[in-house]
Amino acid sequence: MNKTMLALAVGVAFLAPGVSLGAPKVYGKFNVGFDSQEDEIGLDFETIDRTWKLRDNNNSSRLGVKGDEELGASGLKIIYQLEYGIDPDGDESSAFSERNIFVGLEGGFGQLRVGKYDTLVKEAGANVDEFNDTIGDITNLMVGETRNKNLVTYTAPTLAELVTFAVAVQPGEGRTATDDVADVEDGVADTFYASLVFEAEAFNAALAYADNEVAGLKFDGTTVGVDILRATAQYTWSGFEVGALYQLAEGVDQAGGAVTGGDFEESTWLLSGGYSVGSWKVKGQYGETDGDRSDFTRSELGIGVDYKLTKSATAQVYYVTYEDEDRVIDGISDPQTDTFGVAFVYSF
Repeated sequence: MNKTMLALAVGVAFLAPGVSLGAPKVYGKFNVGFDSQEDEIGLDFETIDRTWKLRDNNNSSRLGVKGDEELGASGLKIIYQLEYGIDPDGDESSAFSERNIFVGLEGGFGQLRVGKYDTLVKEAGANVDEFNDTIGDITNLMVGETRNKNLVTYTAPTLAELVTFAVAVQPGEGRTATDDVADVEDGVADTFYASLVFEAEAFNAALAYADNEVAGLKFDGTTVGVDILRATAQYTWSGFEVGALYQLAEGVDQAGGAVTGGDFEESTWLLSGGYSVGSWKVKGQYGETDGDRSDFTRSELGIGVDYKLTKSATAQVYYVTYEDEDRVIDGISDPQTDTFGVAFVYSF
């Protein structure tokens, strides 16, 4: 969608709610950080000299329209969302970029949606990532943080108000097969996702799986497809929250491609926690990803403090460091990426 079309959609949302979009809600988020980074790994600034930068944290600033519309007395309703990334600091190549975009149906049968949006695996990790939408986002530690296109997702009604099951498929649409360069994938579910989510008052957990996602591993071999199993859990009480994540990602070997054999696998674990009192929150997390074939480990340590200025505005201070143990990049052994800074987040 270009700028004119996006402006038109937002204008309709403001000026003509209920005409065709069913009283849509316009929402957005500014996430602007100012930090200093020494990046030996090449995650972000790609410089070994400490550099200050004003940034759109993890490219997460956004503008969107979402809503629903009842379909008579059938109990069904149309649901939709048009969400685009915005560029508050002017450093990105495009002023708008696609984020979560879908249309679907919702009712007693559950929910069905089609479009481009976060996969079930990515959704499973959201609660335990204390540094989501910063340089400490788990996307720099592991694979699976994917927003995929051409998805069809069915979410079943919640069972006993505790358990929710969802499944998603992505047609191959004639793409080169991830396991054979001489073949194509043209089926309905060449990529497949499933998740099971449990939510109670103080405890939530998720188990999610991706089969044949078109992606590479983080660093353990060159692959064009991966299978991912992710499990997460979080417990909260009296201002405290503790989370854990485990993930196993296996590469798909492509016959006739650059990689024709061998085992490519990454295992990840993460522990996170926070304590909130009044307007303050202290948080931290530590995780590691081990490359079984490359035989090196990426670790992440993040610590930070959030302060709620208002219900919609938050100030943040953070320090995040990554280290690739037993790896050499540009002659640097065990390279690190260290970042400290401040951020301002405003949602509407």
